[in-house]
Amino acid sequence: MDPRRPILRLEGIHKRFAAQEVLKGVSLELFPGDIKVIIGPSGSGKSTLLHCINFLVGFERGRVLLHEQPIDPADKPRLCAYRQKVGMIFQDFNLFDHLSALDNVQIGLVRVKKIPRREARERALAELGRVGLREHAHKYPAELSGGQKQRVSIARALAMDPEVMLLDEPTSALDPELIGEVHAVIRDLAAGGMTMLLVTHELGFAAKLAHEILFMENGVILEQGPPEVILRNARLERTRAFCARIAGLHAGPAEAPA
Repeated sequence: MDPRRPILRLEGIHKRFAAQEVLKGVSLELFPGDIKVIIGPSGSGKSTLLHCINFLVGFERGRVLLHEQPIDPADKPRLCAYRQKVGMIFQDFNLFDHLSALDNVQIGLVRVKKIPRREARERALAELGRVGLREHAHKYPAELSGGQKQRVSIARALAMDPEVMLLDEPTSALDPELIGEVHAVIRDLAAGGMTMLLVTHELGFAAKLAHEILFMENGVILEQGPPEVILRNARLERTRAFCARIAGLHAGPAEAPA
C-alpha cells in the first residue's frame, strides 16, 4: 500500500433530501493510517456524509474512489467487495437481536466471504477477544450492555478485514460510564494503524486521537487542520464558538482538552 496515495477519496459529494441540500460538494482524502474526525452541529450533514461514503444512501453528484478506482453502486458485486473494505460502525449498534454475539460477528464471514463455519467461528472468537468480549460470545444483544454491544459491532466490522473504518458517533447511545470501554477499543485500533473517519461531539477524545479535525456546517467543510489548531486556535470565529460551547457541555476532567 502506497502511503502517498489515498485509500479513500471523495470528490464533490452532493446530497439532497427533497428541497433540502444536505451536502454541498464535500471532498476529502484518507491516506493509510489517517485518523480524521468530523465535528459540527446537528444537521450539518456529518452522518449523511458517512452514509454516502458507504452507499447506504444515494447522492446526486460526486464520486467515491477506493485506491483511485471509482465505485459504481449499480455494480452490486463490486459494491459488496467495497463494503468489506470500508467498515461502518453505527450509533445504534445494528446487531441482529436473534443472534448471539458470536453469530453476529461470524455471519458476514459465512454468508459474504463464504468462509467455512468452523474457520469463521475461530475468527469471530478472535475478534471478540480483541475487543475484550470472548467470554460473552454466547450472549444475545439483550444480555449485553450498550458498551458491549458497540464492541460486538466493532468486532463484526473488523472480522471483514476492512482497510477503512467509518464510525458514526459510536458512543452517543451509551451511558457515560460505558463510553470509556469503546474509546479504549478505538484507541487500540488507532495504535494498530487502522485508517478511520470518525464523527463525534467528544472533543477531548478527538483531540487525543485525531491527526486532523474537520469542522462541518450546513453541508460543507468550513475548516480543517490539526487538533491543536482547530480546537484551540481556529481561523474562523464560528469554529471557535462551536468548540468552546461543545467543550463546555461535554468535556469532563479526564477528557478535557489541555
